[in-house]
Amino acid sequence: MIEFRKATVDDVNELARIRSIFLMEMDNIDCEAQRQKMELANHSYFEKALLDDSFVAWLATDKGEIIGTSGLSFSLSPPCNDCPDGRIAYIMNIFTFPDYRGQGLAKELFRRIAEEAKSRGYKKITLFATSAGKPLYEKYGFTDVIGDMVYYVE
Repeated sequence: MIEFRKATVDDVNELARIRSIFLMEMDNIDCEAQRQKMELANHSYFEKALLDDSFVAWLATDKGEIIGTSGLSFSLSPPCNDCPDGRIAYIMNIFTFPDYRGQGLAKELFRRIAEEAKSRGYKKITLFATSAGKPLYEKYGFTDVIGDMVYYVE
């Protein structure tokens, strides 16, 4: 039976492992060394962020095994016209293992993290959508914002 629960610090190892799998799938990378590097980096992030409450995750489980995850990080930016309080929630990922896709788990995980943002008073939620995830987010009213750019400091 599929159940949903909020992640705890006890889930850090699995959150890091599953996020590394998600990242490899999202970027179409098949490199175990890179996956392990991402797992280690995410482990450090989750360990800190779950404790300081700047991150929340909801999990889907089947017989106690995690089969889907979501992740929402919270930040404060300078206020602007579209976000007067500067509080932004960012969906880091919603991921379901292939055998469980198409059963509405991503929809339920999204609903739970969106409710979490709302209960904390966040009015702006952002994300980077994969092509597979984009239709789900558009159903909930997300819009594509053209013009975001990125610069990586070397």
